[in-house]
Amino acid sequence: MGKLRHIAIAVPDTDAAAKFYEQAFGMKRVRESASSVMLSDGVISLAILNNKTSHEALGHEGLPHFGFIAEDVELTAANAERSGAVYADSDENVAKRFANRGQLEGGKVTEAAQKQAQRKYVDPNGVKFDIVNSEHARNSWRLPL
Repeated sequence: MGKLRHIAIAVPDTDAAAKFYEQAFGMKRVRESASSVMLSDGVISLAILNNKTSHEALGHEGLPHFGFIAEDVELTAANAERSGAVYADSDENVAKRFANRGQLEGGKVTEAAQKQAQRKYVDPNGVKFDIVNSEHARNSWRLPL
């Protein structure tokens, strides 16, 4: 079964939002890119996505998705699908994520990135969520596992 460990919010100013969570809750910056700031308290990862430049947050404001860590991503994904979830990703978005994270070398996914499993779904109410393995959580969400 999965454990909730990741929440993403979409905002117009990622730096200002990050400063708020750093000051108000003592969260630490663990990764930054042109379109996001990743914070963590050591247990939960908070992705602050720019709603003007992040392909995962364009036009959104607030909470566009959350994520679960699973020991067996395929089994957990199958359980989610049997329960009514629908796979909601595209090859184009997968490629963009690898590129944004610097996980492409010469147009190919790096060896380290290949170990990271991630699936994106929509629940029966239209809410988006991720299912990832611990390797993805360590490298992308920067959670100590």
